[in-house]
Amino acid sequence: MNSFEKQALKQEARRRLRAQRRRAGQLRGRVVTITLIGFVLLWGVIFAQMATGNDPVLGGGPPVAAAPSTSKKHRPQASEPPAESAETDTEEGDDAGAGASEAIETTDPEEVERLEAAELEAAEAEAVEVEPAPVTTSQS
Repeated sequence: MNSFEKQALKQEARRRLRAQRRRAGQLRGRVVTITLIGFVLLWGVIFAQMATGNDPVLGGGPPVAAAPSTSKKHRPQASEPPAESAETDTEEGDDAGAGASEAIETTDPEEVERLEAAELEAAEAEAVEVEPAPVTTSQS
């Protein structure tokens, strides 16, 4: 092999290395571009959800503002006697205190459960309105 052939082989090797580096650089550039586009799209979707009030972290239920309010005005009163016992009290002529205690004793267990469920829902609704405590993470 003479010096001319050696130089030709070296030039061919350099050309192949440059082509390989160029292809690797193009591949890296495409990967970085696709990654950045995906990242921006993902954050765009998340930002749009949070800006519209559809924060997926808060749960799949309806927004708190759309939930029906359960105030004390609308809750059934446990101390009110049922309509049947009120009629019997006035017919028999008993005093009001005896009728109230009789109404409590004769209250249907299902009605008691319903009243307890209503009180529990009201307590949960009040708990939802409470401002959450700040979250402490390792990054804070």
